[in-house]
Amino acid sequence: MSAAVRAATASNARILSSLKSPPNVVVVGGTAGIGRAIALSIAQHCPSANITIVGRNESAANAILPQLGSNPKFIRADVSLMSEIRTTTKKINDVDMLILTQGILTMTGRTPTTENIDNKLALHYYGRILFVQELLPLLRSSQNGGKVLFVFDSINGNPSKINWNDMALENSYSLVSAGHHAMSFTDHAIQYFASQPENANITFTHAWPGAVRTSLVDNLPLWARIPLKFASALGIGVTPEDCAELMIYGMFGTEKGYRYVNNKGETVTKKRPIQEEMVAKVWEHTSRMISSS
Repeated sequence: MSAAVRAATASNARILSSLKSPPNVVVVGGTAGIGRAIALSIAQHCPSANITIVGRNESAANAILPQLGSNPKFIRADVSLMSEIRTTTKKINDVDMLILTQGILTMTGRTPTTENIDNKLALHYYGRILFVQELLPLLRSSQNGGKVLFVFDSINGNPSKINWNDMALENSYSLVSAGHHAMSFTDHAIQYFASQPENANITFTHAWPGAVRTSLVDNLPLWARIPLKFASALGIGVTPEDCAELMIYGMFGTEKGYRYVNNKGETVTKKRPIQEEMVAKVWEHTSRMISSS
């Protein structure tokens, strides 16, 4: 364990153990990888926390639930579908921390869901925003102050990487463009959320986890999987547990509004400024996409 992880772990333990009331935590993608590790970390630091994990794998959820404190809950949902997200959020009564880690690593091209949204973009962006939008009333009423954490890529997003003439990528889709849109849109969206006066009690953090040794690479073709497995065997990247502490640390470090943090939970300083009209345009597009499904 590095010095940075030790410091983050100690800070997280201090903050979580000192909360006035047990936090209500929702972890989307909490049955595996970074999401699972974040849920376990919070439970370890604050056994009284009310932790809800959302995902598709019920057997994986059943394996982790006994380790999630005194009041764990699992909601089974396909979070690539906006309709299921709306159903899921109606089952949540309280939330202080909303942690969004759902995702997929694949080399497959555009794969539309039954709602005709690309599966990768639905998981990495549109569905995440809908979770926030639906749960904002509960986050606003949080006694601890609402916190939202997007675990994706806060480093490489840039307004110049957005195809402003084809924001839905209907005519210009590629794996690269889908990645650029998801990360860049997230940068814009958290700025939008934080700009709304009614969200003054909520912080929004977009975090980059860096290289993490998870099972996501198992979804890749053999030719792409082998070098990544080899790199993992050499110790390249961090464990999900260490990453979890750094991501939580980054979330707690956002004291007001929005912030972009790196894989050490520290502020990303070299970000291109985002103009208000760009934020408005991304939000208009996003609203249209998540409301039409």
